Amino acid sequence: MAQKKAPLGTTRRSPVLRAASVGYAGSGSLSVLAAEPSDADRDAIESQLLQLVNPHSRVLVIGRDTWPLSRTLSNVGCRVAVVEARHDAPAGSATFSDRVIVGDPDTLDLNATLDGARFDAIVAVRLLEHVRNPVGMLTALGKHLSADGGVIAAVPNVMHAKIRLGFLAGRSPAGLLSPDETSPSHWYDGAALRHTFERAGFVITRIERHIEAFDLDAPPLNGTRVPPALVDELTRDADAMTRTYVVLAHPFPLAGPVRLEMRVRDLTQSHDRSVEQVKALEQRTEGLDTLYAELKRVCDGAASRIDRLGADMQLVAARDSRLQPSLTAAHQRVTSSRAELEAVRRDLTRVQYELLVLRVRTTVEAALPPGAIALVVSKGDEHLVTFTGRTGWHFLRNDKGLYAGHHPADSAAAIKALDNLRTAGAAYLVFPQVALWWLDHYTGLRDHLDRHARVVVRDDRTAVIYALNRREARR
Repeated sequence: MAQKKAPLGTTRRSPVLRAASVGYAGSGSLSVLAAEPSDADRDAIESQLLQLVNPHSRVLVIGRDTWPLSRTLSNVGCRVAVVEARHDAPAGSATFSDRVIVGDPDTLDLNATLDGARFDAIVAVRLLEHVRNPVGMLTALGKHLSADGGVIAAVPNVMHAKIRLGFLAGRSPAGLLSPDETSPSHWYDGAALRHTFERAGFVITRIERHIEAFDLDAPPLNGTRVPPALVDELTRDADAMTRTYVVLAHPFPLAGPVRLEMRVRDLTQSHDRSVEQVKALEQRTEGLDTLYAELKRVCDGAASRIDRLGADMQLVAARDSRLQPSLTAAHQRVTSSRAELEAVRRDLTRVQYELLVLRVRTTVEAALPPGAIALVVSKGDEHLVTFTGRTGWHFLRNDKGLYAGHHPADSAAAIKALDNLRTAGAAYLVFPQVALWWLDHYTGLRDHLDRHARVVVRDDRTAVIYALNRREARR
């Protein structure tokens, strides 16, 4: 299509390009469901797209009905170029875009049309499900990305629960298949979307989901209600609840800034998961603590009653020697029962300590950065110094790195040992709940920590953690 190129900042709407846009037959609907997305859905999808575009960047918006998104991008300081498939573009649309091109993306020579311009982001809306060759379109668009630029696309999901239920009921959702053979359509689920981008040389580096619930009020399966087991399975299936995928993809191999951003996002998500795990663990252990307290109360009461009964039996035996043999046997049985209760109490104490070890480990891994070295007042328990992604040292510890086998003689000895290990690389000091008595006994050590360290975690049920560098941020 030989045409004179226009620089960015101009608007060109030739009759040829207007005719090309007619290539989208029928309604040209983005939705693969029975009805167009509501205004609220469109606003939500647009908001997800905007979150993936950096303000004040160079952006190409390509597809159908691009004007609302293009206007919003321009309002946040982006330099926006537009390739719009509709020939009936809204009046005044060029006022918020550097360049507007109206035409069918399938027939446009994008390289010639865009005059070799490069963009920090290319946003595709209502595009990949309509073009004849999505892989070729993505490949062509990739040539116009900056060094660390990416393609952002909103693509409907053909595996949404409403569509699945429609087919199970023997119905084809209205508008799902285009009746116009001149306008081929492509339908995507999560796997097909990834495969399409991979064939074009892209890696999807971020995927968001626009979730839409499905209505069960109207029975879809031949006049009967949907089986509850099927409903439960669909609601737990992320793809079934996804109406539209919003993805960010970058050319392979990934540029350094892109890999760094992915790593930061992964670390943030990992930290958030750790925080949620700590909360869930605390909720579970609260119930176990209550149960432990109740069982301990019952055991203590039973032991007290057994003691009183034993004393009474001995008194009776002393009064009547004729009953001595039988009373002695009964006393032995009572004593045996008391030993069994003591065993139960020891087991409960062990379980409570194991839960404490798990809470300390989870808290340290959530609060300390990966690779950190933490001193733990462990009394030689290796479980208290075993962490994932962090290193635990016994405090005190000998020259061979093993537990020293004793507590500090006084606060001065504890401070000296602490300073030596901090010089060796230790950055944190952990007092598990069973060792919090140190802070009352070694008052000089406590005052030293208050002056030269900083509390990053204080949980009297689990642990108190000091950052040995006062500039360490509280977590």
